[in-house]
Amino acid sequence: MRVAVITTSWPRFDGDPAGHFVEADVRAMARRGEDVEVIAATGDAFGWPGVAARVKARPWRAIGAAAWVARARSRVISGDFDRVVAHWAVPSACPISCPAATPGPSRGAFALEVVSHGSDVRLIAAMPAALRARVVRLIAERAESWRFVAAHLVESVSSAVPVEVRRAVERVARVEASAVEISAPTAAQVDEKRARIGEPFAVCVGRLVTTKRVDAAIAWAAQRQATLVVVGDGPERSRLERTARGSASRVVFVGNVDRPEALAWIAASQLVVSASTAEGLSTVKREAAALAARFVEITG
Repeated sequence: MRVAVITTSWPRFDGDPAGHFVEADVRAMARRGEDVEVIAATGDAFGWPGVAARVKARPWRAIGAAAWVARARSRVISGDFDRVVAHWAVPSACPISCPAATPGPSRGAFALEVVSHGSDVRLIAAMPAALRARVVRLIAERAESWRFVAAHLVESVSSAVPVEVRRAVERVARVEASAVEISAPTAAQVDEKRARIGEPFAVCVGRLVTTKRVDAAIAWAAQRQATLVVVGDGPERSRLERTARGSASRVVFVGNVDRPEALAWIAASQLVVSASTAEGLSTVKREAAALAARFVEITG
């Protein structure tokens, strides 16, 4: 079976945390004997710390994003694939993979599976009502399966569209977590992290964007006079560093690191702190559980 996997997030180097769960899905397909072609996003619009932040910083990046969408759509239609797996409903499913081209040889007669991870659902929710209903209808009527990594994402889509569109979503929706592959760090890697900080610490891992609410994690640490290590980078870093300088706790920013190093920080910590309001299914929470690290979710 020939399968195309379309994704806006895919590792660009060894240890790149971007799209590691998509890569894990692709490896699982390959183990099943499927012939997989990955159609990954190219250009400056895609990548850390996210397309929204990158386009906001340099609006002309949107031109490159549109060009990749056109190329990806052309490849999907001409590739004679049996199945297409579109990670992120927008743009990988719509407009790249649906509505389908006229069925026939090399004309888009493929089974479509859509996978929503969270940011695409938030994008759909932010659309004007008429456009939102049209996009959701196109996806639900074209897809054989629309996989959501968490149940609340299904509800978010279903509750935001008219009843007839909601029924179309319910016919194809299913909830299934994406695969996550975790290689435990060595004892030496863990010891190095602990020695670098020199005292027990909590860790907060993620992109430094407003929806991750790292400022709430800093406030949480200050209330407990706990040392906090912030792993990640993003447009909010300068503001967060200023906040940290005025807090009652020690906050260490280690910047953007590869995934193995991020896992080592998690394994070395006393606990993992998250205050994010924008999670489909928290990868960090799953990584903490796999590494036997205590996880604390800040909701206030």
